[in-house]
Amino acid sequence: MNRQQALQQIITFGEQRDAAVSALAQFGWDPSFEVISVDSHALILVLTKYMSGDIDADDLALWSNFIECRDELDYSDIEGYIYALADPEQMGGISLANIDKMLTVLC
Repeated sequence: MNRQQALQQIITFGEQRDAAVSALAQFGWDPSFEVISVDSHALILVLTKYMSGDIDADDLALWSNFIECRDELDYSDIEGYIYALADPEQMGGISLANIDKMLTVLC
């Protein structure tokens, strides 16, 4: 699995997510990386997984922190959402009601 495939697995909570995390740990920092956009479609996918119970609030917070800290990822279109999810106390915690509100705005 290459760096981009690993990042895509993590961004989408793909079936190979655990393997992707291990794969990323083996890559060094590469100044010639290709930037991958994390857009509202990816956010909606992940929020929907939370709403359906496929992932929990801790997974969602970890995911958003991961998105924030990776130089290879451009999340400028959804920066406010990522910030709120990475620091859930800012939005009153991660809950079904709060995530439903986010989805309503996004969709």
